[in-house]
Amino acid sequence: MIENLNQLKRALRPGIRLQIVDHRRTECINQLREVTWITSNGFCTKVLNQPADKIDAGNNGRGAMLWWGPASTWTFENGVCSSFTYGGNRKETLIIAFRVLNEEVA
Repeated sequence: MIENLNQLKRALRPGIRLQIVDHRRTECINQLREVTWITSNGFCTKVLNQPADKIDAGNNGRGAMLWWGPASTWTFENGVCSSFTYGGNRKETLIIAFRVLNEEVA
């Protein structure tokens, strides 16, 4: 189970899947996303089985980008990794909350 930002950075690699459990945009909740690209600043994901999604076309086709930010903007509870804006770790400042699935695309 991922317990901190360093562990999350080590766990993610292209092909790893994420299940969105909460999001500031409610239409994104319950999406399955796949990590497509990772940098020292953040990572990109695409929605599985939705090739025409306009957000997935961003970042030169790599999908939506999530910046790592400082560790203080993240929480890790019961297998859920949550990223918040700088305003604090509460529902109003949530960006995204997801589970890392132990599946990798072959």
